[in-house]
Amino acid sequence: MKVNRQDLLNIKSLIECGAITERKFKNQEIVSQLKLNGSVLERRKKTIKYIDLAKKENVFLLLKNHNYNISSIEEIDSYIENIFDKKASRDIIQQHHNSSKAKTSKSMHGLYVSSLQKLDVLLNGEPVSILPNDGLGYFFFHTENIELFEDTIVVGVENYQVVWFAKRYTEFFTKPKLLFVVITPYMLEWISSLENEYVHFGDYDLAGVNIYLNKIIPRLLKSQKYSMFIPHNIEQLIEKYGNSELYENQKQYQNLLSNDAEVNSLIEVIMKHKKGIEQEGLSLLRVF
Repeated sequence: MKVNRQDLLNIKSLIECGAITERKFKNQEIVSQLKLNGSVLERRKKTIKYIDLAKKENVFLLLKNHNYNISSIEEIDSYIENIFDKKASRDIIQQHHNSSKAKTSKSMHGLYVSSLQKLDVLLNGEPVSILPNDGLGYFFFHTENIELFEDTIVVGVENYQVVWFAKRYTEFFTKPKLLFVVITPYMLEWISSLENEYVHFGDYDLAGVNIYLNKIIPRLLKSQKYSMFIPHNIEQLIEKYGNSELYENQKQYQNLLSNDAEVNSLIEVIMKHKKGIEQEGLSLLRVF
């Protein structure tokens, strides 16, 4: 059984959200196997078939039985980074495709960053300039000591494409000295000691809001200021371009509540239109 990048993301979504539509999977053999080993239960709503998560451990067992060395959400992320998003070396591939004891690759354990204009940071005490270029990001390995100047603002993003093509979002972020950083398990550790201002730029759906409220904010104990970036016309964007499947697959997050009135307004908009939109959809603001 072969699992491509999108189907691996679908498996991740199934585990995190508890349900997903069957038609999301390009390889329908994966759906059949998940049903056979008791990972999921089938559910139909009108003409749409869903699979509901029944036993998370069986999902990882299925992957293991097909020689995928994956036993956690973090290892799904690592697999996607190392195998699909980069040209993996043979030793990395062997770590992920091995029927013996799982090995965790640390080769990509660090920070993925970019900026909208030339930005200086301190790397092991020495100044390093981050230069904005389409299709280019920077990777700082976890053993390196990265320090930010006091006026640098950290922008946390959920998708690597936003880092690689950060310049496309220049018109939406007017503040100077912005450092775009991909949200990874290591990044969540790193921001625990962050004193700089933090801006969350995530998906505009219930799962995205949940990440900000329950994964990001609890880490920002030392940050001087934090917020979620919400476009002024987000309701127009969601109403016109929103995806109803994102909402249907994330109903377990309906009781989200924030101390921030703007975030609560976003939740209300999502609930009102029963749609969500991923952060790449921000580029659609150009049509308004």
